[in-house]
Amino acid sequence: MTDTQKKRILILGGSRHMVNVVETAKKRGFYTIVIDKEAGSPAKSYADKSYDISTAEIEEVTKLAKAEGIDGIFTAFEDVNTWHAQVLCEKLGLPFYATKEQLDICSNKDKFKEYCRSYQVPVIEEYPFAGSMDDETLAALDFPVIVKPVDSYASQGIMVCYNEEEVSAGYQKALGFSKSKKVIVERFIDNSYGVQMFYTIQNKRVLLTAVADRHVHKQSKEHPPLPIAMVFPSRHQSQFLETVDQPIRKMIQGMGIENGVVFIQSLFEDGAFYIYEMGFRLSGEQHYRIIEKQTGINLLGMMLDFAVGKPIDRYDMAEYDNGSLPQFSCNLPILLGNGTIREVNGLDKIAEMPEVISQVLTRAVGDQIEVTGSYGQMFGRFNIVADTEEKLWQTVNSLYDELQILSIEGEDMIVARFSPVDAQQQSI
Repeated sequence: MTDTQKKRILILGGSRHMVNVVETAKKRGFYTIVIDKEAGSPAKSYADKSYDISTAEIEEVTKLAKAEGIDGIFTAFEDVNTWHAQVLCEKLGLPFYATKEQLDICSNKDKFKEYCRSYQVPVIEEYPFAGSMDDETLAALDFPVIVKPVDSYASQGIMVCYNEEEVSAGYQKALGFSKSKKVIVERFIDNSYGVQMFYTIQNKRVLLTAVADRHVHKQSKEHPPLPIAMVFPSRHQSQFLETVDQPIRKMIQGMGIENGVVFIQSLFEDGAFYIYEMGFRLSGEQHYRIIEKQTGINLLGMMLDFAVGKPIDRYDMAEYDNGSLPQFSCNLPILLGNGTIREVNGLDKIAEMPEVISQVLTRAVGDQIEVTGSYGQMFGRFNIVADTEEKLWQTVNSLYDELQILSIEGEDMIVARFSPVDAQQQSI
């Protein structure tokens, strides 16, 4: 097939995360064009063509898409470009899996919680206030609390607060990260464990693709916890299916979602689930690679096909509904502390481990890391699939043994290593 005969897909974002998107699109016979404002961003070197244009320049990108004869627009893993893709597809009359209204519900914590409540989906209690931290509002708080912008992403602008002075500071911080200048204050569930669910929607059918235990590390009392492991299947999968799964399916249907992939995050406390976030996009840990390894179905490929108007019937996940994956799996994020990366060792040996099926590295030698409580501290993530639980933990330990990330001062920059023994005790 010549380039002129191929479906032409415009990919928004050229980060390291997007390399697999470009590779997958090319394997499916698409002609790939990557754009973002960063000259030489990693995914551009894998694409058939690229442009140094900000994805936020909607009119300029629209003209480019028309000039290139684009058949579809695609992005993944981040909220900002998801919004841009939706707007562009609407202007160009191209297929997109989400509407503006659906993205608005998912990206706004206030609206999402209202939607959850209307479908009897349990959420964390919040403290009402009239938009400012007056004395009456502060007096009503039962510490600790977590202060969040209603519309930020990647854990930006979030602060855990233990007294009135910290709440005032957290409020100002959250305001600075909120486009709508709105803040939400919630009871802080102080544990290192949650449950994350993945749904696939195909032609209005809602399917539970996977349920995972999400283990986090608390770096300091004020920063929000960040993930250090996501383990499939969840130890609480049966309980989730019995209690919260059906309300969530009804909520997804009630939002009018007909196709796409959704991830939902919850905290788990005293035997109960508390839903707090929903993403209507492919998630950053690239869980679709774990799914494909165990089922042969590539959900990234499904969404790429959808983007250019191709049918997605062949990606039927019905057999694996209720999160019935046959193998033990883990997504392993590597969290870094303060410093500048001088040296990284062990990646070649890790790549040779048969259970390590993929890796996405978002940081490199020379990068300066600052402890902010955001995903900017993440060096990368490894996806691991094993035949037995014992082999899974052996691989995790071997990976930690091989991986070395040193600062300019020669110090170990990895701030936390997941312990399955400790995790079992936390998740009971």
